[in-house]
Amino acid sequence: MAAPSFLTRVLAIADEPDDDDDVRLRKRIGIASGIVTIFAPLSLPPDVGFRPAAWAVALSMSAFCIANLAVLARTGRFERYVVALLSSGVVFVPFATILGGGVTGSGTGLAWAFLGPAFAMLALGPRRANAWFIGWLAVLGVTLALDPLARAAFGPASYESVLIGQVVGIALPLTIVFLLLRYSDVRRREAEGRADALLTNAIPRAIARRLRHGEDRIAETYEATTVLFADIVGFTPWAGATDPALVVDVLDRLFSRFDELAVASGVEKIKTIGDAYMAAAGVPIPRPDHAVAALRLAREMLAAVADLREREGVPLEVRVGLASGPVVGGIIGRERILFDLWGDTVNTAARMESSGLP
Repeated sequence: MAAPSFLTRVLAIADEPDDDDDVRLRKRIGIASGIVTIFAPLSLPPDVGFRPAAWAVALSMSAFCIANLAVLARTGRFERYVVALLSSGVVFVPFATILGGGVTGSGTGLAWAFLGPAFAMLALGPRRANAWFIGWLAVLGVTLALDPLARAAFGPASYESVLIGQVVGIALPLTIVFLLLRYSDVRRREAEGRADALLTNAIPRAIARRLRHGEDRIAETYEATTVLFADIVGFTPWAGATDPALVVDVLDRLFSRFDELAVASGVEKIKTIGDAYMAAAGVPIPRPDHAVAALRLAREMLAAVADLREREGVPLEVRVGLASGPVVGGIIGRERILFDLWGDTVNTAARMESSGLP
């Protein structure tokens, strides 16, 4: 467990407390790419026959990447780090390609060069990656123009060198691209999973699915529903005389139990307001037995509060009111969205609760 923990700390050296999941993902991909780039240049010397110039270029690139990571750890300036890393690749790749005998020699530096725009896409986003793709095209043009000179100075390479160069220069960069994309996709799916869980906790699953499919204005009339309101009687004076931690704990456990009962009954929780709980049957998915389902939930709520009162001596009771009829339901809000219901049925259910007996 020590090694993964250390690696996680290294990948998180540029994290900021207010980073969202997307920014944190891009930063960690950038740092992972920098770590890989420390070792990637070391494939150059065996690729071009262990020339001294190749060692000098490769070790210089590795040392630069180490220094770049060290500066990032000290300053936290991630964008400066990314630009420096991408710029070093623009310089390194033409040198590596020339030392390998040019585009037609043993080196396949242009495959390594494509890691630049691929990395920029993941670390900086699609729009800013465009400039680095144009830079890759420029590097391609320069290396093609210098190919005759490079071939005359360092080539033609032997068959063995070309074979090694093709394997190392194509397999490794493409493997790195695959690993970066895989890491990005895994983290993206994790982030989407957390977002979906939060969304479906806030609004009905069927409504959340419609939002994910692109609908931004959801409002409908549901003709046959039963609305339920439950209010904890005696909660306010009890809360005023009780330790706040215990108050929150009791309310959390009780409403969590209500949530379980609602799911088991097929009734949709709408919202909680203080110590009041609102749910509805037949919304947003119609069902012919909406009244029966809501009444079943109401009875189970009464039993849950009675059980809490008996087991823990908490002096609380509950009032529950129900009303059946049509409602209007829809999504409101932008920053914090809420699925809510309106209409006479809602008002009647609320009055049934407030005028009922504990």
